[in-house]
Amino acid sequence: MASRIEDSGGLSPEGTERLLKLLAGRPRRLSFAEIDGRTVWIKRFDAETAPVATRLHAAVSPLLPFRFLRASPHVDAEGSAERETRKAARFAAAGFPVPAILWRGGAVVVFSEVVEIAEPMLDRLRGHDPVRHDELLVELAAALGRAHAAGLCHGRPHPRDMFRRADGAWGFLDFEEEPEAAMPLACAQARDVWLLFLHLVGWAQADHTVAAAFAAWRAEAPAGVVPELGRIMSLFSVLLPGLKFLRPLGLGKDGRRLLEGTSFLRGALRAPPDASPAVAAGKPKPHRIGTRT
Repeated sequence: MASRIEDSGGLSPEGTERLLKLLAGRPRRLSFAEIDGRTVWIKRFDAETAPVATRLHAAVSPLLPFRFLRASPHVDAEGSAERETRKAARFAAAGFPVPAILWRGGAVVVFSEVVEIAEPMLDRLRGHDPVRHDELLVELAAALGRAHAAGLCHGRPHPRDMFRRADGAWGFLDFEEEPEAAMPLACAQARDVWLLFLHLVGWAQADHTVAAAFAAWRAEAPAGVVPELGRIMSLFSVLLPGLKFLRPLGLGKDGRRLLEGTSFLRGALRAPPDASPAVAAGKPKPHRIGTRT
């Protein structure tokens, strides 16, 4: 159970009592419950230990020569809860929707439920409305660009970490990473772009969609992020010949994402900023279209 209560203003006394009883018997990292007549998300940062690879990355991070490969500063469970609430507050202060924090105690944070998360929306649209599906991908990229323009960095953007409010505004959730504390902001924002497009390239159904998404991000984002993104692509581009050679033998999901996402971004950065989406996208890749990676 949480070692100390910091904020219970979002729940009634009865709701807080019910929550504390639930915490005593729920060691899962993320769970859902009905409290005060509504669904809430209960996130426990003390329910799991960090994987060995994550701890090793954090340990060697200060020694890495490439800044964008560095890990977020290591914090304990309560520090992770503090990071989540602090970053959510920054996004909210900049005008972006975030889940309301209803309660926080030590390493536990309780959030209000959000409904229109992008990933299940995309899953519903994929089979019967591919045009609207791809429009959402463009909207996600534009929303990330607006966040970057506001001086923010998400840390690991993914469609499951973005949601649409009833008025159409896009918001963010799951602020577990803080790369901007380990590297310059523009570098951390460039890493945001790279990570998001590793997913969008495999999700898009029309070949021009990813280029349109990149153009939407670029129209919103600070110009200083583009050179940092170019530096990331310069490093990972050396891996592309080997990845292309291995693809017929089987790369796996992560390998395909790295190959297709990096290939796209390298080409998009080489294209003129005002190039049409069709030009920036390059040659069609019919073997990829419709294959989510």
